[in-house]
Amino acid sequence: MNAAPEKPTYRQLADDLQKLIESKTLRLNDRMPSLRKLARDRGVSLTTVQSAYEVLESRGLIEARPRSGFFVSPCVCNGERLPSMPQRSHQRAATVERPDFYEEVMTAINDPEIIPLGCAIPSDEVYPEKTLSRLSNAAIRQQGAKAFRYTICPGRADLRHQIALRLLRSGATVSENEVITTTGATEAVVVALSAVTRPGDLVAVEMPTFFGILRIIEALNLKVVEVPVCPIQGMNMDFLDEVTTQHDIKACIVQPNFQNPTGAVMGRADRERLATLAQEREFAIIEDDLYGDLVYEGKRPTSLLAHDKGGRVIHCGGVSKTLSPGLRVGWLVSKHYYRDLIAVKSVSFSASSTLSEMTVASFLADGGFDRHLRKIRQIYQDQSMKMRDEVFAAFPEGTRVNAPTGSFILWVQLPRQYDSERLAKDALSEGISLAPGTIFTASDSLRNCLRLNCGYASDERIPKAIRRLGELLRAQEK
Repeated sequence: MNAAPEKPTYRQLADDLQKLIESKTLRLNDRMPSLRKLARDRGVSLTTVQSAYEVLESRGLIEARPRSGFFVSPCVCNGERLPSMPQRSHQRAATVERPDFYEEVMTAINDPEIIPLGCAIPSDEVYPEKTLSRLSNAAIRQQGAKAFRYTICPGRADLRHQIALRLLRSGATVSENEVITTTGATEAVVVALSAVTRPGDLVAVEMPTFFGILRIIEALNLKVVEVPVCPIQGMNMDFLDEVTTQHDIKACIVQPNFQNPTGAVMGRADRERLATLAQEREFAIIEDDLYGDLVYEGKRPTSLLAHDKGGRVIHCGGVSKTLSPGLRVGWLVSKHYYRDLIAVKSVSFSASSTLSEMTVASFLADGGFDRHLRKIRQIYQDQSMKMRDEVFAAFPEGTRVNAPTGSFILWVQLPRQYDSERLAKDALSEGISLAPGTIFTASDSLRNCLRLNCGYASDERIPKAIRRLGELLRAQEK
């Protein structure tokens, strides 16, 4: 009987280093030995060490940081391998072009026959339909025809007051006179970007980032520099520091709380560092905090407004993920940029829905919003954990999935040989919608990643759909 072939030296070295990481001899964020030092200590070639590090990178155990070397990935947590941070070795500015699969993801929303794993939209059952109906009917009875008038910028005072009160819970003390209501959170981001940039300006965005952000940047004729995101800690501040040193950045768009699509939550130190960078290098921070209220357990994470230095933060929020996307109610908050925001909003998006604003104001005031949040947080947590288990059971070995602490989306990283865009096309032909990683970046990358929507708790088709996705992935191996 023939003996098993001996492993190549570089794989033996990779396995030895993996044991050091898993035993916590090498801890999270520890710097790995330099290539030359490790080659000298082990008596092997530089090529062998380089190959070993490439193996560890592919396993998600280490990551390269520009001009700093290799580090133990913060995405290795309690022995559980989470998606790794995208690698970016340069800070080039890029234009944004519409991703090939964007339209397919969006049009699937309106087809009830398609299993909705693509867009981050909750199922109808989580909306507080009866309460919203009662409050809107009460508004019509009390206000009559006034409920159907335009609401002119900056929006209804009662809603702005309630938004200011809610922001206290995220650590921010603001006046209702710093709040501007919008027709949804997307409009808030459009107004914010339009107020602080001009065509051709450069903005920093997360990589991956919500594809709607990229569409806005494309429409405004802006350029981007992508900053990698760790699925645990959020935007890489070292990379952003280098970007803002080398480029004249006008704005940085960031989701610090349950980032879409990775689910990352930015730590306090990074929030402070971001605020300091913005003040020192004079760029605006556009905070998209749409998911902040959807924390599963414990206290809601803070808004970047709570860490603002010099008025650089423009806070954007809305109710599409908590109450209803159809209400189209969002907001902007900024003291420093208030007049600029008003100028853009007044010209381009002058009026909002009076009835929607009255309904949301009443819900926030006395409609049981916190009770409603507790209910949907539990639904989203249960469904996210259930789907995560289903993905691990059905998808190929080596698949990595984030472990969200809020929101209702999963970020999945497949082994490198799999193509999520091909998967998305094959799945859509069978009535399953998903969002391939390619639509979350301005570069031709993230092809082995995808986002799944966990917002449909009672759709009995979903477990079967996850299993079918696993089968379609295995078909790519042939």
